[in-house]
Amino acid sequence: MPLKRPTAIAGLLLALVPAAATLSSCGFDYPTDRVNTIAAGVNNRDGEVKALGIRVLATAKGEGRLIGALVNNGTDDASLTEVSSPSGISAGEFEPIEVAPNGTVNLAHSEPQVPLTGDFTAGNVVTLEFTFSNGQSFSLDVPVVKRCFQYTEIPTEAPSSSHTEKAKGGSEDGAAADAAADEEGGHDDATDPNFSCADEAPSPGGGEAH
Repeated sequence: MPLKRPTAIAGLLLALVPAAATLSSCGFDYPTDRVNTIAAGVNNRDGEVKALGIRVLATAKGEGRLIGALVNNGTDDASLTEVSSPSGISAGEFEPIEVAPNGTVNLAHSEPQVPLTGDFTAGNVVTLEFTFSNGQSFSLDVPVVKRCFQYTEIPTEAPSSSHTEKAKGGSEDGAAADAAADEEGGHDDATDPNFSCADEAPSPGGGEAH
């Protein structure tokens, strides 16, 4: 019997080691405790105002608007006052977008919109810089998406002034100008593959459905 005791003790220790390793990880870093924002856009969680799912919705080549959400975790009002870019993209004039304390603003359906123009098209990634009234600022590399599928319900500004002027009155001159532009390939947004919507919507996993 005495010769069996060391063997029994060794077996007990071997059984306890995996159990101890399992117990040491209990209560820490559960996957369900981690932040998991499922979105096509990008996020910034630094500071009091969080930017979530930020994207540029392109309505035509070089034209679009900012969408996504702003969440204010602070105790004071904060407003988005400026959107700029080091890569030549310009934001049109817009009234500061106020985010109340513990509040959320959905930029896709908020007024005013933040219109953007510049050298970009659907499928690009552009650098945008955000400035807030509380002194917070940050930079994000933002994907540019096309107006397909879930984005078709998002309101957009009226067409650019040049397109609007051609459409006004339906004059013969305007129609002739449009026809000439079509012949020269000037109105190519409808046939641009960057703006073509697939026949099938993306699958929930993010890939194309087949």
